[in-house]
Amino acid sequence: MNAMTGFAPLTDSARVVAPQGGGFAILRHGHEEAAQRAFSCLVEPAPGDLVLVGRAEGETFILAVLARQGDAPMRVALPGDATIAAPDGRLTLDAGTLDLRAGATEVTTRVLDVTAARTDASLGRVSLLAETIEALAQRILGRFRRSIRIVEDSDQVRARDIDHRASGHMHLRGDAVTVQGSALVKLRADQIHLG
Repeated sequence: MNAMTGFAPLTDSARVVAPQGGGFAILRHGHEEAAQRAFSCLVEPAPGDLVLVGRAEGETFILAVLARQGDAPMRVALPGDATIAAPDGRLTLDAGTLDLRAGATEVTTRVLDVTAARTDASLGRVSLLAETIEALAQRILGRFRRSIRIVEDSDQVRARDIDHRASGHMHLRGDAVTVQGSALVKLRADQIHLG
């Protein structure tokens, strides 16, 4: 209360005591009262925070977090659905570590460029639908319990050396099978059946 005018200031400072229901209990001028977080106050208050409060339509609102005691991390809490938009600009997230958690994630983009020195992925099920896939790598190593590949048209492998080994049965079958060797063709087995 301003002693000169007799009116209470529009804004004041207070300390957050604890969360209370959907709002917070604050301590202002030695008296505890209830306050709601203002819709525009994105930083979620924590106990001990020095906050800016104001009154409107008979309710007390936390307008901003002014200072925090201790090293509790800042938590930006958005009420309900929210959108961060920069339709005519560039949006940059810059962090030492970026931790993304969500029940479901959807990414829609015209162009996606990913650059990483190392990528580790643990996936339950992967479904990929692509018009064209091009991969360029120095080395590819895959370990599978079972692998099935179905090619509707043609399948080509071009390499300097090709080595196929099976500890069990190897089966080659086709309407026409051609084996050509410019220098040597060798068949070696305990039994060879032709015809």
